[in-house]
Amino acid sequence: MKKKLLLGSNLFIGFGGIAGGVLALSSSVHSSFGLSEAMLQHSPFTTFLIPGLFLLFVIGCGNLVTGLANVRQARTFPYFECLIGLILCIWIMIQCLLLWTIVALHLIFFLLGLLQFLGGYLLIKQKRLPFPFSATQH
Repeated sequence: MKKKLLLGSNLFIGFGGIAGGVLALSSSVHSSFGLSEAMLQHSPFTTFLIPGLFLLFVIGCGNLVTGLANVRQARTFPYFECLIGLILCIWIMIQCLLLWTIVALHLIFFLLGLLQFLGGYLLIKQKRLPFPFSATQH
């Protein structure tokens, strides 16, 4: 059941990240989706190019690759799940800091990233896999 829930979150976040990345990269649709370069005034970016690429490839494609590892029952899947969940949580925190705002979507995706991280961690514990960089050796 955990793996199906994690797969669902991977697909949801993956396709959402790809769609969001494509929208961020398509300057012609910015205004119709509420994106404005004025949103970036407190950030080091002047356009949505770098955030859009990160959203598209790291968040979007990273979640789809993690979902594929889940479907293929790869031994490394729980590690990918922890990593992609941690990346999503950090991405959301940085996004909130740079945009100087927090909206409901930020909270939802932060919680989904936390779910991914904790789900991967629980699978690692359940399967008794060694946690990377841990002080104790198994």
